[in-house]
Amino acid sequence: MDINKLGWSTFFEDQFQPYKEQGLSAGRVLKELRGQYTLYSAEGSITGDVSGHFHFTAMDRSDYPTVGDWVAFRQCADYAQIEHVLERSSAFSRNSSGNEDSQQVVAANIDYLCIVCGLDGGRNFNLRSIERYIAMAVEGGARPVIVLNKADLCDDREIAMLQAQSVAGNIPVHMVSAVTEEGVEEFSMSFEKGSTVAFCGQSGVGKSSLINSLLGMDTLRTAGLRESDLRGRHTTTHKELFFLKSGAMVIDTPGMRELQLWGSRKSLDDTYGEIREAAKHCRFRDCTHQNEPGCAVRELLIDGSLETERYENYSDMRAELSFIESKVDDKKRQARKAKDKQLSKLIRRTVKNKRK
Repeated sequence: MDINKLGWSTFFEDQFQPYKEQGLSAGRVLKELRGQYTLYSAEGSITGDVSGHFHFTAMDRSDYPTVGDWVAFRQCADYAQIEHVLERSSAFSRNSSGNEDSQQVVAANIDYLCIVCGLDGGRNFNLRSIERYIAMAVEGGARPVIVLNKADLCDDREIAMLQAQSVAGNIPVHMVSAVTEEGVEEFSMSFEKGSTVAFCGQSGVGKSSLINSLLGMDTLRTAGLRESDLRGRHTTTHKELFFLKSGAMVIDTPGMRELQLWGSRKSLDDTYGEIREAAKHCRFRDCTHQNEPGCAVRELLIDGSLETERYENYSDMRAELSFIESKVDDKKRQARKAKDKQLSKLIRRTVKNKRK
């Protein structure tokens, strides 16, 4: 296959040249499951894992390949040893679950991030959640798209559309139904040939059903909602890339009960455009928009131009990202220190052996 159809560009070609001279091949990660990777290259499909050298030099879990990544690999018979991950043009990342703050790259080198919501009641259509996903799309360099699925189950589509548009700004909003296929063709045609589209959202919003509809076949396993609370069951347990007839590629990701933010506070500027513009008129340049005098953002709250819930979500996300920034900076310093110490020991051991 022509790798240009897989999203290969001069951005990756320039990076790959040194590895090409070493006899390595370029491939894109199509599937990731328990440390095993399926790659697609000009020679076809091949499975493999990362090399021992890769394990030794990786600083963080975000350094490891994920679906959508372009990698340089060495082919050994019918198996691939991944030596390097090429720099990503974009990424959809979240903070890992648990107490340890670390970047978990969900999908790499994506052009669009489709934020899928379900219009069937329950908690699957939440404006505050959409805002969080938009912030993470912007942070990773992908273009967000809001997808309102299960339109066939919605009692008032006009209100749902207006609500979504209230947080979307200039972001496209599509209303579709994976069951009746209403709006699916128009939605599919919005992605140009060679582009990569990742789907995200809570469990039960119908991501897999929608992708099946786009593919024209039941490729992905699906399941209904729990009757007790209308929450979804996890049917996607791994990440995988699929090809559409249009020439675009889609990545299905496991559903998320809660999106743990990852990144910097800069990602909030494009998500909350009205706050960004108002902040330019605050009395203090470092205004936190809490209790400072002359805060233009607080004035928006007073005159009703900014909803209280939207402002509170912004404040929570800003505090969350500030905390992550401080933790990550400290972790990076500790990791560099540990690696330097390990390298110094190795050098001393090598010098000592040579003297013998």
